[in-house]
Amino acid sequence: MSSLRKVIEGCRVVDLSHSLEEGMPRPQVPYGHIPWKSYEKGDGFNTYMFLVFEHAGTHVDAPVHLGGVDGPSIDEIPVERWMGDCYVLDMTHKAEREFVSLDEVKKWEVMHGEIEAGAMVLFRFGWERRWTTEYGVENQIYLRDNPGISEEVAQYLASRKVKLVGGDVPTIDSDADPEEHAHRVLLPAGVLILENAANLGKLPPRGAFMFAAPLKIKDGTGCPVRAFAFI
Repeated sequence: MSSLRKVIEGCRVVDLSHSLEEGMPRPQVPYGHIPWKSYEKGDGFNTYMFLVFEHAGTHVDAPVHLGGVDGPSIDEIPVERWMGDCYVLDMTHKAEREFVSLDEVKKWEVMHGEIEAGAMVLFRFGWERRWTTEYGVENQIYLRDNPGISEEVAQYLASRKVKLVGGDVPTIDSDADPEEHAHRVLLPAGVLILENAANLGKLPPRGAFMFAAPLKIKDGTGCPVRAFAFI
């Protein structure tokens, strides 16, 4: 048995993704999971076609997602950039439309250690409690009034050369910031973004190892992912 296999078998795995399905919280962009072949209708296989927004569900953003950024698309990002040591900052005390401050991040570092280069930094707001698959007015509450990180925090994380910043919110920017300054700091700096994460409360502050690899889409600006972490 290889040493890597021994390590993996000794770990607990946490699924960090929501399912892609009709009714999931999303902007007014269609999602379709369309029957294509069916055994019941005489075909040898069951298959579907699906239509999905690049930034639907649990997904990642590539630098090219931000207009005017001459950065790489999804297919141009090395696969090792989508994995790494995971740091989880508990910000569940944040109210609607609030910002995570740099002081809060530095206090976390005092308690848990400095955020190192190459880290995957996730902010847990507890926002997934608003996630519902019953499409309608009610499920749009997930898509508005979310807290997020401040521009100063984004600048700090970019200066620490982290790989990725994410959270259990529809956008890493607070809904109080329509210009999305965190995106405008992180993506030009080559820092990837993960949004709509799930189950962050099942991860320790540090010590987990996360994977969030997207499909290799030519010229892709983003992609839904099956993110997961080993503890």
